[in-house]
Amino acid sequence: MSDIVSFADVAQPIVSFSRKIPSDALVLKLIDTQWFQRLRDISQTANTRLVYMFSEHSRFGHSIGVAYLAKILLESLEENHSHEIEPYRSAIQVAALLHDIGHIAPGSHTAYTTWFPSGNDAHEEIGCNIIQEDQEIRAILEDCDPNLPRLVTQILREDAVLPSWTWEIISGGAWNVDRGNWCVVDSVLAGVSYGQYNIPALVGSLHISTDGRLTIKENRLDALMHFSLSRHAMYRQIYQHRTLMAADMLNVAIAMRLRAISESSYFADQVMQEVLSAKDPLELSLPTIFQMREGWWRYHLLQWQKSSDTILADLARRLLNRRLLKTVRILPEEDKDELLKKATEAVQNSGYDPKYYLHNFRLSHMHRSDSKHSLKVQQDDGKLMSLGSAEPLFEQLVAETDAPVREWIALPAEAKSKLGRVR
Repeated sequence: MSDIVSFADVAQPIVSFSRKIPSDALVLKLIDTQWFQRLRDISQTANTRLVYMFSEHSRFGHSIGVAYLAKILLESLEENHSHEIEPYRSAIQVAALLHDIGHIAPGSHTAYTTWFPSGNDAHEEIGCNIIQEDQEIRAILEDCDPNLPRLVTQILREDAVLPSWTWEIISGGAWNVDRGNWCVVDSVLAGVSYGQYNIPALVGSLHISTDGRLTIKENRLDALMHFSLSRHAMYRQIYQHRTLMAADMLNVAIAMRLRAISESSYFADQVMQEVLSAKDPLELSLPTIFQMREGWWRYHLLQWQKSSDTILADLARRLLNRRLLKTVRILPEEDKDELLKKATEAVQNSGYDPKYYLHNFRLSHMHRSDSKHSLKVQQDDGKLMSLGSAEPLFEQLVAETDAPVREWIALPAEAKSKLGRVR
């Protein structure tokens, strides 16, 4: 048996882990667990495949890529910070690998707006529960160190008792190994070049400050800005594509309809029944979460398209056959209330119930979190300064947080035509 285990990858030339390195060996053992293998059936980019036809990849490859990016970053940091790195190396690599283990179907983040539209995305907390409660994962971690499960969850929860660099590697502002991987992977597998950036240059420019922060050298801000602009383009061109947003509204409408009609008018297995009765994602049992996969969601869609409830059947067919809702931009100078009134009339006159066929959505500002906790810039004299102060372009990206929100409505094609909004 070879000591090196390698994976073909699209973000790196090759992703490799060594069984002779304890932290790598731990990652390899965890990859073989049932909870991690489940990530093969959890979509990375959800309904994006309805816009970019090759975006069919899963959280499995992304998570391995994040663990590898954490590995090479730790190796780079170790050159100058070996004393700080050693106590946390295994925990950081494990946290990087398992950071998405709590995602559910359909479509990871999309699932939370589907099942719990008024709640929060809870995949991090669910992931921590899995790490603490699943016997297989816990046994692997405790065999290495009895305190490892606790330390991994502290990193994922950004616990204030830890040096902040330990979790900034995975979830800090500006760049982290999570964003650093999906930006490239999602770009390549969508068939576009927006998300490409210089990974070695950025990783090699990071350090740990004397006060425990992850920092970047001032002379390599170009590498960070290259990434920031790539991430910006990914949101504007892919993640916030208005057709994708309209598709996500169909998910929301389906869940809403299921909860509004008689259980006798649609198929639902025991897992679906528990999901529909839950008010909060943390109410879901781990056995139920384990079964919430893309295949489970799609099988239900196939059953719902035959439902006796015509609205549910139509909504399911629209997702299955890509007969999506159309979008209309609400311009800043428009009277929003008047437009929504006219849209409601157009939807009704087209024979549809506005409750399920008229949706108003806003696109969030992607850099909002960067203004709260971002990388610090290390100047040549060793002093630290904020990223916005060191790079005006980054300040401009963060300033978009205060710009007018882009807002849309989604409705059937016939209703959009009645509004006179035909492209």
